[in-house]
Amino acid sequence: MNIQSLIPLLKLFLLFVLLWSKNLSANTSTLDWISLSDNVLNEWNVSYSDEELLSLEFSPKQLQPSQINKNIFVILPKKSNSYSLALNKFLETMKRDQIAANISVFNFQKQNSLGLEILAKAKQENIDLIFSLGSETASLVSHHFKGESIPVITSINKDPVLLGFADNYTSPSGSNIAYTTLNIPIDIQINYLKTLKPNLKAIGLIYNVQHQAVMQTEVRPIKERFEEIGIEVIDIQVSSRETAKEELQHALPAAMQQLRYSDENLDNSLFWLTSSTAAFSEISTINQYSQNIPVIGSIPNIVKPGDDSAVLGIGIDRRNNALLASMYAVKVLKKEVKVSDLTVGIVSPPDIAINFKIARKIGLKIPFDFFESASFIYNYQGQPARTFGKDLQ
Repeated sequence: MNIQSLIPLLKLFLLFVLLWSKNLSANTSTLDWISLSDNVLNEWNVSYSDEELLSLEFSPKQLQPSQINKNIFVILPKKSNSYSLALNKFLETMKRDQIAANISVFNFQKQNSLGLEILAKAKQENIDLIFSLGSETASLVSHHFKGESIPVITSINKDPVLLGFADNYTSPSGSNIAYTTLNIPIDIQINYLKTLKPNLKAIGLIYNVQHQAVMQTEVRPIKERFEEIGIEVIDIQVSSRETAKEELQHALPAAMQQLRYSDENLDNSLFWLTSSTAAFSEISTINQYSQNIPVIGSIPNIVKPGDDSAVLGIGIDRRNNALLASMYAVKVLKKEVKVSDLTVGIVSPPDIAINFKIARKIGLKIPFDFFESASFIYNYQGQPARTFGKDLQ
């Protein structure tokens, strides 16, 4: 056989290698964005599976395979820094509480068909627990996995009661799925706002009209409740992260005019910023137009170092929600509680974050009990002074 006759075979082989490498790269890209902490890397072996359903695999470094007696699936719907934070917290909790488990992480990419394949694999392998990340995953398991024998704990999801996944906050789940929530009850948020502004007359409500979970769990309940107590709500809508800046540049000046009709001096008004990424990613634009009206966020991570920050955030930090959900998982795995007996997990009291640099700039007085109970504080220079309730030196 001469070299000329081998050329077509070589071309075919190279084409196969190219297609294989592209396919591997495409699969890997669904999980290679996950950022792992040093603590996790020190305690866990990390690898990718080579099966058709790509997964990120974790096994405890200090244990032999024969010592591992649990298998856990973590399912997430898309790329998000929130899920990296939650996964780290889950792995740290599993190590701390000595859960001897192999843990497989799957991304179903918001494709229900792929999600159903992962759930089928969980049933086939008779795993011990599914840890659900995100509202889309909570929806997937609620619609397609309720009533199965494998327990499920949800985390990093919007209010399961308002989304229709759970009947109420106080009754046991009554199924194989136990929920937690990133939302706090609206009346609790209103109590904080009324403490900050006792004569509150109007709010500018900033949200992404395309974000259905935010619309269902934040926007509609807030509008209904404020209307009940006689506080005017002015809608400030964006429709995507790409168009948010331009939309806010048009909407905010108009909103300022409307606020003056209800509150001439704007002393008893505020902007309420929902957890829509498209909205809060434009905090610098919002601050540019808000003048001295406080911008309050429904989640604490809207408050950040420096000037591009809300002045105050009242809600649940993602890591604290993930910790609560992880503690639920530990109790179920250790058979200390049945998953069907768990109620909706709500972090209480809520996490408060304060940026005193912004507060000084707009002349806002922060109530002392806010300061006293705050989980996150940025000082008058906008630098971290307290994190997770611990004062920094």
